Amino acid sequence: MRDTSLLQLATSGHEQCYRVSVLVDAGASDQGICFRERGGLQLLEWASIETALAGEVGEPEGVRTIVFDLVTDRADTPDGVRFTVWRLDAEPGEDAMKLAKAISRAIGDKASASIKSLAAEGTPSLWYPDIEEFEAAAVQSLGG
Repeated sequence: MRDTSLLQLATSGHEQCYRVSVLVDAGASDQGICFRERGGLQLLEWASIETALAGEVGEPEGVRTIVFDLVTDRADTPDGVRFTVWRLDAEPGEDAMKLAKAISRAIGDKASASIKSLAAEGTPSLWYPDIEEFEAAAVQSLGG
């Protein structure tokens, strides 16, 4: 099962819609990201990912997680830009670094600088105090 959320931003008279599906029990494989949905194992293939973003979310002295957003669709409409995003997260440290390495290796230049930093150094280059700020920055970085 996945949780779906929607962020809508209004700027310059246009709306940006960042539709997120949170992947449950997700992990990387050679073919893509495997996750559980409706009791079965599903696959988000690497080839379907247009770009991938990552950031550390949470308070430096509190609960933190590394959030990965995998963007599979961007549609420019008369009303604005719409993004389709698949989200997974990992604990900071080795788990996040392994996932970042898998994503970076599989999608190459489509991986953000923050994912590449996480894969190489073990820390993402971006930090956000909450998920709303992460999503707003993601939309901006995607040109929305």
